Amino acid sequence: MSLFGWLTSLGSRKKRGSTKRLSEKAFIPSSTAAATTPKIILAGLDGDKGGRITERLGDLLTKISGVEVFRHKKTLKLPDAIENLADRLIIAAEEGRAWLKDDDADLLVWGEVGQNGEDLSLRLLPAPAADGDQAEHPGIGETLEIPADFSGEFEPLLCAAVIGTIGPTFKGARTRLGESLGGYLEKAGELVKTLPTGLSDVQATSVLIVIGNAFVAYSRLGGGSGQYDCAVEAYREAEKKVSKETQPILWARVQNHLAAVLQTQGQMKKDPKVLRAAALIYSTVGATLSKSTHANDWGLAQIHLGKSLYILAGLKGKPEYLQRAADAYEEALSVYDKNGAPARWAEVTNQYGVVLLALGEEMNADATLEKAVSSFRTAMKVRHKDKTPLLWAQTANNLGAACFALAKRNSQNALLREASDCFEGATEIYRQQGVTKQAQVIEKNLQRVRRLLQSRGG
Repeated sequence: MSLFGWLTSLGSRKKRGSTKRLSEKAFIPSSTAAATTPKIILAGLDGDKGGRITERLGDLLTKISGVEVFRHKKTLKLPDAIENLADRLIIAAEEGRAWLKDDDADLLVWGEVGQNGEDLSLRLLPAPAADGDQAEHPGIGETLEIPADFSGEFEPLLCAAVIGTIGPTFKGARTRLGESLGGYLEKAGELVKTLPTGLSDVQATSVLIVIGNAFVAYSRLGGGSGQYDCAVEAYREAEKKVSKETQPILWARVQNHLAAVLQTQGQMKKDPKVLRAAALIYSTVGATLSKSTHANDWGLAQIHLGKSLYILAGLKGKPEYLQRAADAYEEALSVYDKNGAPARWAEVTNQYGVVLLALGEEMNADATLEKAVSSFRTAMKVRHKDKTPLLWAQTANNLGAACFALAKRNSQNALLREASDCFEGATEIYRQQGVTKQAQVIEKNLQRVRRLLQSRGG
């Protein structure tokens, strides 16, 4: 069966009533503004004979303060009919997201025990953020490779990984999550300098990546920007454990995480040197991986490269950075398909349009602005207002801006009317979602469009 066939077959599967509570119902102080707690679903681990490891994980998860834990009655498995591992993971993740949606949960913990009974691949799949941002764990979520019979020193790491995967996109009591994550990282962070004995290089690399990711999450949950330095240290140690010749995908995973932190630091500090270092890493990953063999990871490298170059263009004011960013997004679109990966395809198409809009305005190029308009219109074929309102509003706002920019140059009132409709719709959605500042900015642009349209008698 094809990848698309597998994906489309998932729509009819219903999982309601398929979980049972493991934890006590979380207590929420009356003073807590957001009376919600993260909801975690634990699926049975494939290959866990007797369910001993799954049961142990359930006991561990219920000890995390301020979360609710449920056990799914089914086991989420990688499909056997697909040969490519990346495609198998994507398919399983699609089904996992359906489980999360059906049970209104925030995280799915699933995975499998190796055929030797000694290795555990634990996968943490977060529910999509309201704005669709899956930057940290795109597509398939976080993965932790550890011994199946893991010792107690891994337990703080497991808890940190769970909170770190939920935290950045959770809309509830984030302060409590940050405090809890910081506590677990006091122990888990020590593993960067002294890893448990007996780990394979793959397991050691995975542990260090997960620690680095947890530090990144902690920085976003109130831990401060200094946590990024801790993340870089973990990723640098991971670099020493893996070779791009023997483990290109795992090596690329390390490099992508490292570059993402450098990009964030460069953007925060407005430091072009650090941003160029991030762009160089992404470019190296793209040059190392095979477009045909490692299509998904190769495409991700192009997306990240495009974003870093776009940020660089904003700092340095050099249109050549914009052109290189556009080229990178074009490359990414050559491997992502609207049918096979609609969300990723729409995100890349939208970002491609953003770069084209900036490039067209910088170079006074009507043809480039027309391509930007076309890109946004195309992205909106996937980003529907009723299904993904914030994503629709984001692209509608971008389309409005592109139509306005082009209409000022070619005097087409139809473009101004389209811009007006887009801005009106985006404003409505942002106000409904409580994003008032963005709505206010768009309303100012809407007034500019209306004044120009009125002056033209349109």
